[in-house]
Amino acid sequence: MNDPKKQIGERISLLRRSRGMTQNELAEKVSLDGRHISRLETGKYFPSLDTLVSMAEAMEIPLQEFFLFPTEESEHQMREAMVEIAHQAPVPLIKEILSFARNQSAIWERTQAAREAGQTVE
Repeated sequence: MNDPKKQIGERISLLRRSRGMTQNELAEKVSLDGRHISRLETGKYFPSLDTLVSMAEAMEIPLQEFFLFPTEESEHQMREAMVEIAHQAPVPLIKEILSFARNQSAIWERTQAAREAGQTVE
């Protein structure tokens, strides 16, 4: 993915969710409409610098967080990062991450089984 709008949108979404905020909660804090936040997160709109500054303040994060895109990591680095996150995260976030990971794992396993059975996977 090289589309800057989508990259920034995904970062906004990830950072917002990691702070336990809904789109509407963030929108209210930065005086925007919830639909506008949705369009930013999906890459349909590109945020202005003023909007990014307001979001950073609302989420209490440094502005540069919006530009820290993931890099290619080894399996070992990814596993270490997950352990570090687990050690630092508050329990509600750990529960959310664990639930997400379990759901994604189940989806992945079903997809793999369907492919092995020769079924079409959408």
